[in-house]
Amino acid sequence: MEKKPRSESTKRLADPFNRFFPGDNFVRENFKLDRTALPPELQLVLACLRKAPHEQEVQQIERLSRGKIAWPDFLRWVDRHRVAPLVYENLRRYGGNGVPGAVRNALRSRFESNAQRSLINAAELLRLHTLLRENNIPCIPLKGSLLALQVYGNLALRHAGDIDLLVDRNHVDRADLLLRQDYSRLSPGPYLTPFQKRAFCRLQEHLVYTHESKKVKLELHSRLFYNRPYCATDFTRLQERLQSITVANSSLLAMPLEDTVLYLADHGGQHNWSRLFWLNDLAEIIRWNWLPDWDALLAGALEKGVTRPLVQGVVLAHHLLQAPLPEAIQAHAAQDRMVNYLVHAALRRICTIEQQKPPITEILYGNMIHRARLYSEVKYKIKVMQRVLLYSRDWGTIRLPDIAFPTFFMMRPFLWLYRKLGRYREKSVRRRTEGRNT
Repeated sequence: MEKKPRSESTKRLADPFNRFFPGDNFVRENFKLDRTALPPELQLVLACLRKAPHEQEVQQIERLSRGKIAWPDFLRWVDRHRVAPLVYENLRRYGGNGVPGAVRNALRSRFESNAQRSLINAAELLRLHTLLRENNIPCIPLKGSLLALQVYGNLALRHAGDIDLLVDRNHVDRADLLLRQDYSRLSPGPYLTPFQKRAFCRLQEHLVYTHESKKVKLELHSRLFYNRPYCATDFTRLQERLQSITVANSSLLAMPLEDTVLYLADHGGQHNWSRLFWLNDLAEIIRWNWLPDWDALLAGALEKGVTRPLVQGVVLAHHLLQAPLPEAIQAHAAQDRMVNYLVHAALRRICTIEQQKPPITEILYGNMIHRARLYSEVKYKIKVMQRVLLYSRDWGTIRLPDIAFPTFFMMRPFLWLYRKLGRYREKSVRRRTEGRNT
C-alpha cells in the first residue's frame, strides 16, 4: 500500500517534542513556553481563542493570517479542538484579506451549524429541567448552554456537545425511568441485572442517553467528581449556592463559578485537557478575574480531591492561552513534581493534529497510569484499576449470572481482543464491498 504523504504541519510535529519547550523542568523553573515554535496553523488557532482579543492578539491574528498558512491543516486543527465558533468570529473581525474565501465559508458553515445545535440543546435543556422538577427530581445543569452564557455571554460562541445534568444519587433510578420515555439509554445497556447496575453506578459517574429524532446526547450524572473517595455530592448544600441564569426568557439554576471550575478541572484532567475548547473555558474565567481568591479555591480543590487537575489546567491555560498565572497556583506547581509530568503529557496530546485512537500500550500507559497520577489517594487508584479491568461493555458481550460476575476481571483481555477482531473484520468487509462497488 502506498504511504500517504504527510502535510507540512504533520512533519513539523514529527520533530522531537522538546522542540516546543525547554527541558523537563520548565514548569518548575520559569513557567514559559515558546509558542513561536508551534506550527503557524496552531499559533493562529491559539491567537483566536479569546472572547475579546487585546491589541497584541489582534495584531498576531492579522500577521499570521497573511503569512504562510496551510489552510487545510488549519481547518483540521480547528475541528480537532472544536473551537470553530471563536475562530470564525475573530478571523471575521480581524483576519482581513489574508483568509481565503473557501476557508471563511467553511468556518461560517461550522459556526452556523454549531449555533443551531446550541439552540436545540438549550431548548431541550429547558424542557428536561422542567420535566424533572415537575416530578420532584431536583437537577442541576452542568457545562453546555449555561457555561456558554456564564463565560462567553453567547450560546453560539462555545462548542455545543452533550447535555449534562446532575441529580441526587437517590433520584437516579426515578430520573432514568422518566428519561427513557423519550430517550434511548446507551450506557449501561438494558441487559444489566440490578446487581450489575449497582456495580456500574459505583464505577461510572454518569448514564448516557440519546434522542434519535433530535440528535441530542444526554449524560445523567450522579456525582460531580470522578475521584472515588469524594464521590458523594452534598446535593442539598450545593443547591443552596446555586445562581440564576436566564436562558430564552426562562431561569435556570447553575453552580457558582468556583464549583464549576473545580468540576471543569476534574473533567479536563480525566481527558488530559486534550481539546482546547475545554481549556479555553478555564482561561476565560481566569482572564476576567472572576476567581479572586485562589487560596480558597485551592482549599476547595484539596477538599474535593481535584488539586492536581486544577493546577494542571491553569498552568496549561497560562502556557498556551496566555491566561494569568495566579501566585498560589505557581507555588503549588513548583512544589508538586507530578504537575510537571501532567502538563507535559497534556501538551503532547494537545499539540497533535489528529485525535487518533491510541494503541494498546498507550491505552494502558496514557490512560490508566495518567489517571492514576491525577490524584494521590489509594482508593482512587484502586478505582482506576477496577474501571480498566471491569469494563461495562463486556457485560453485554457475554451474559453471566451475578454469582459469576467477578470472572469478568479475568476475561477482560480476551473480550477486548474479541471486540477488536470483530471491528477489524467489519472494516475488511466494508473495504471489499466498497472495492467491488467502485
